[in-house]
Amino acid sequence: MVFDRRDFEDALQNAVLRAFRAFDRYHDDASFRAWMFKILTNEIFAINRKRGRVAEFEVSVEPEEMEEFASLDFAGDVPLSWETLADTLDEELLAALQSLNQSERAVLLMRAIGDLRYREISECLGIPLGSVMGNLSRARQKMRDAILRAQRRESL
Repeated sequence: MVFDRRDFEDALQNAVLRAFRAFDRYHDDASFRAWMFKILTNEIFAINRKRGRVAEFEVSVEPEEMEEFASLDFAGDVPLSWETLADTLDEELLAALQSLNQSERAVLLMRAIGDLRYREISECLGIPLGSVMGNLSRARQKMRDAILRAQRRESL
């Protein structure tokens, strides 16, 4: 999930427009949140392919904008603030996040920040439920290893 501020704005606008145009194809039995995430994810992937960026992760969103986005009720009761995100994403953790492949990173972010259920992530990415669980497990292990390495370096 790679984008700069303008790319994110483009992806979000395109996703809302596509959702509006395709609303008659939305089924009540599916999660609306998962349906929207799928459209947004597809838009982000399309922008990434067009820009030739797939393996990197960058954030260039102003803190106020992140707070505004975080206040939207995408994640239920899970509060997300810019300070929390900034405190969590130090350089080593960001490098670990960058080292994940696109599937691992997408699954991890959808679960951790988007608070989507495994089935919703499976629907969003169009991958089997087992792949969601495998990607999430590998991503968590890689992040855990990166945190442990950082802690060992700090204790020296």
